[in-house]
Amino acid sequence: MTGQGVAKALVFVLPSRLCQTMILQALDESPSECCGLLAGKRHDGGWVAEDVFPLVNELKSATRFRSEPRSLLSALRLIEHRGMDVVGIYHSHPKTDAIPSRTDLAWRWADGVADLIISLSGEKPVVRAWSLGDLDFEELQLKTA
Repeated sequence: MTGQGVAKALVFVLPSRLCQTMILQALDESPSECCGLLAGKRHDGGWVAEDVFPLVNELKSATRFRSEPRSLLSALRLIEHRGMDVVGIYHSHPKTDAIPSRTDLAWRWADGVADLIISLSGEKPVVRAWSLGDLDFEELQLKTA
């Protein structure tokens, strides 16, 4: 499924150190999905991530995640205290591609926030960024710096 083409013009900038933190968390928590937030700034062309906030997946499931409320609240307070916005939410797919599932669409976090998926299904982890709608999704340009 794809959206209307708007997302392709948007860029999600993810510093390589943050990307590496997400991948290490995904590997550490496998075979369960990991989850977390990315904080930074929004701009007209997309988002720039400045910090990563790993969260606890209270479901401990290989196919679903739900952020444990205390870890989520703590991360949101720190993000606000640092004067940043939530620009992305991420989770892993331990055994499938980094493509949104129907569950991901049904459980999407919020409008205006990128959804990043880390796939561990191949030889090397793959990270992709998405704009999720109620019924469809479209890939964002992901730039690691």
